[in-house]
Amino acid sequence: MIRSRILFITLTTLVLIGFSISGGCLSVLSQAGTGESASLANGTAVRATLLDQDADWGPSRGCVWTATFQVFNPGSTAVQGVTLHLELVNAKNGAVRDTKDIFVGTIGPGSAKEARVTLDGECLDEYTIRAVPILTGS
Repeated sequence: MIRSRILFITLTTLVLIGFSISGGCLSVLSQAGTGESASLANGTAVRATLLDQDADWGPSRGCVWTATFQVFNPGSTAVQGVTLHLELVNAKNGAVRDTKDIFVGTIGPGSAKEARVTLDGECLDEYTIRAVPILTGS
């Protein structure tokens, strides 16, 4: 009876340790600053804001962060050719871990579009995300 109890406790402990190790990423992603914006010569500005984020771990990719951004055009004219440049930045040393560019397209006056991206990071590091709208149209 004592032997089976010790075996049960040992197996339970090993399973709990396994879940703890493979449980996923420990940090929560936050946006650097209050949101980046970009402006055209005519004064039209576009702003990107972090809406939602989720950290996950998988055996093939390690830790990944999936983030959803709102790209908003507060101006009175449509903006064409909007691209969102994203950087996953180590919060401690400022090193850029991963980057992606997402084409958002045309955003009408007073309208917003959402962009979703998955970025790779290290499980035990803390990160911020930098989102910069790039405007190539008018």
